[in-house]
Amino acid sequence: MDNKKLDLLRSDINSLDDKILDLLKQRAEIVTEIGEQKKSKTNVVDVEREQKVLDRLLQNSKAKYSKDSIIRIWREIFQASTKLQENDNSIISTKRSINSINIYKGGKSSLVGKENIIKLSSNENSYGPSPKVLEYINKNNTLRNSHRYPSIDGLKLRKKIASVNGLDPNRIVLGCGSDETLLFIALAFCQDGDEIIHAEHGFEMYSIITKIVGATPKLIKENKNYKINIKSILNEVTPSTKVIYLANPNNPTGTYLSRIEIVNLLNNLPKQIIVVLDGAYAEYVTKDDYDNGFSLVEEFENIVMTRTFSKVYGLAACRIGWCYSSEKVGLILNKVKGPFNTLSISQEMAMLALEDKEYLKEVVDNNQKIKDWFENELKILNIESCPSEGNFSFIETSEKKAKEISAHLTNDGIIVRQLDSYGLPNCLRITIGTKDEMVATIESLKKIA
Repeated sequence: MDNKKLDLLRSDINSLDDKILDLLKQRAEIVTEIGEQKKSKTNVVDVEREQKVLDRLLQNSKAKYSKDSIIRIWREIFQASTKLQENDNSIISTKRSINSINIYKGGKSSLVGKENIIKLSSNENSYGPSPKVLEYINKNNTLRNSHRYPSIDGLKLRKKIASVNGLDPNRIVLGCGSDETLLFIALAFCQDGDEIIHAEHGFEMYSIITKIVGATPKLIKENKNYKINIKSILNEVTPSTKVIYLANPNNPTGTYLSRIEIVNLLNNLPKQIIVVLDGAYAEYVTKDDYDNGFSLVEEFENIVMTRTFSKVYGLAACRIGWCYSSEKVGLILNKVKGPFNTLSISQEMAMLALEDKEYLKEVVDNNQKIKDWFENELKILNIESCPSEGNFSFIETSEKKAKEISAHLTNDGIIVRQLDSYGLPNCLRITIGTKDEMVATIESLKKIA
């Protein structure tokens, strides 16, 4: 090593750093002046303007730094500029992406003054868990070992999941609901300024997770039937794309991608981008071109598939889910996962639920039969439901009619999900409950037909 040459190069770097500092000073002064010209000090972010700046810089950049590094650097500058323009002297502050989060609220679970409600707002399994699970939790020794930590990695449950699905238990990562595994992925693969792609009308948590890790959400445009296609996904890919979240089928629209479409997507994506197939409702899908298995993980190293026990297995209160990926990705996710992140009782109940395959089939069959009946009854009432997969019906109408239906059902003690927070104020999502619950819903709707 030529130390003299190295010292000269480092001296050049120091000179350049000083010049950069001086340029940043000049930029900050101009940014401050721009802030003074703006009327509002609480909403100074111009996302479209920032994107135009990034596009121009990427086009003109001749540096050897990677394009995603350039984007991250400038997004950090944008964040600093925002603070200058807001002139916020609060002692406690957070990164800009956190400030823009709208807290996830979920569907209503109660109504003031009403006790015997029908809850069709959260896509729960109205039948509850398998009788085998109920038998277990009624035993006196259920909480006998509650003073002990749960299994640190849930190995017994992972082996059970692997046995049922023909998987490698070492590549399964458990989460406090599948939501937590979605967060693990963003934490593991994204830095401030990176980009995460998800559907325009996809699960609300995707946007929230994106902002938690300081990334920027890029929305996939949907067609008139609320379906995304491979081209619409690829159109949003940039050098900063690190993760793509795809709920398959999608919540709340119920649309899905076939296996052929997913393979086409993976073949056309850079191999370093992580594609997440969120299969929260996978067990409910009966379409022939839908792949509810895990073979894609063996074909593509950059895919992660998630599942939950909250829906078809009826264990929403237990908060337990899991994901499956390649060995390389699984090892990375395990570095992010905290110890003891799932409860002992939840692990035990999940194992029992996996054993009762007959009950699972009964739940899926009942869902399909009742859904077909319910949507036919809606049609008779001139309420149109869009084709959807999952344990819910997706209704498209006018904004006025959607509010009228929701308000009327609420008054009758039936809670459904208005989709304003999804940017779909003209749509409703109604969970498919028991036959009695859906009959009561139809009878209520007949009053305003």
